Amino acid sequence: MTAKKILITLISLPVLAYWLVLSPVIPNKNIHKGYYTYSYDGKWKIAVYDVSPTTPISLVQYIQEKRYIVLYNKNDEYIGQSTPFCYQSLFDYNVAFPGSNLDDLTFLPDECDYSIPAKNPRWWSKIIKFRLSLL
Repeated sequence: MTAKKILITLISLPVLAYWLVLSPVIPNKNIHKGYYTYSYDGKWKIAVYDVSPTTPISLVQYIQEKRYIVLYNKNDEYIGQSTPFCYQSLFDYNVAFPGSNLDDLTFLPDECDYSIPAKNPRWWSKIIKFRLSLL
């Protein structure tokens, strides 16, 4: 293999992975209408967004009305979001917001792990936060 092919492979694999995994779950408030729930103390809000039909798989998930959750603080800053590897239809749910004795947003039902760490974001939340900072 030539160096050019190796370089193309090293660049294209992360771009392809980003497109397949993260592009359907990049929240854009200007394009996507979110459904918001606020904490009682006003320090947190979550937004429920539909999966964007940016890939063939996400098109099927969009038709099935799959959604993901995004956590914002009181200043409307992105904190993190639920896993991009498991989606569920969200019709009835209970939320426990982060507080003095809880560092994560916990979410029920727990068909998927929809908990969102408020202090130590998961890797996909770090990548998405960087992507949102470019807008």
